[in-house]
Amino acid sequence: MITKLGIFTLLVGIVVALFSSISRFFETHTFWVDLTISKIIGQENSETVVLLTDIAVVQNVCDFIIYDLPFFFFLLGIGFILLTISLFKKGIKR
Repeated sequence: MITKLGIFTLLVGIVVALFSSISRFFETHTFWVDLTISKIIGQENSETVVLLTDIAVVQNVCDFIIYDLPFFFFLLGIGFILLTISLFKKGIKR
């Protein structure tokens, strides 16, 4: 199940990256060009997530991931993490 979810996440990340790169190539300002997590979940929810902790390092990392990191990089990273977990999970069962 984790393997399928990881592969699906990678495929969605690649599709979003393609749409984003095509929009940038044609120099059109569409939804895909500057898509971040903050645009998906909203400004108020983004601020709530960033301010959940008092540790400055964690706040800076959350701030970068939510406001600056393109969404397709986030999807690709989650996909690789899920695939890595599934590989270790399969290796332990044998």
